[in-house]
Amino acid sequence: MQNNEIAPLPKTKSAHGGARENAGRKPKALKYASELAIAEEKIMSALPAAIESLVASAACGDTSAAKYLLDRAFGRIKEQTAAIAEDMEVPPTEEDFERLKRKKEFSDRLDVW
Repeated sequence: MQNNEIAPLPKTKSAHGGARENAGRKPKALKYASELAIAEEKIMSALPAAIESLVASAACGDTSAAKYLLDRAFGRIKEQTAAIAEDMEVPPTEEDFERLKRKKEFSDRLDVW
């Protein structure tokens, strides 16, 4: 290639231009990678003492510490959509089961015909 020739442009995603390679704002995780590594190391080194403190607080009766530890260890309990007291439907009785059984037997006899 001589000095007066223009180098070809790299291919883009579409004919209308589009994003160039390495264009745009860099993700913060890449931009602050060293600071994040330092912060993560500080947190990891303080974690055993923090856990011991939470366990001690829970053992002394701190219910919020106990709840936090239990939620982290076993997961949160799924909340109910309706209160238990709002379930006003009467459970089926033996009579109901017998009635359904007779109804099915009658229906089966009609199907035979």
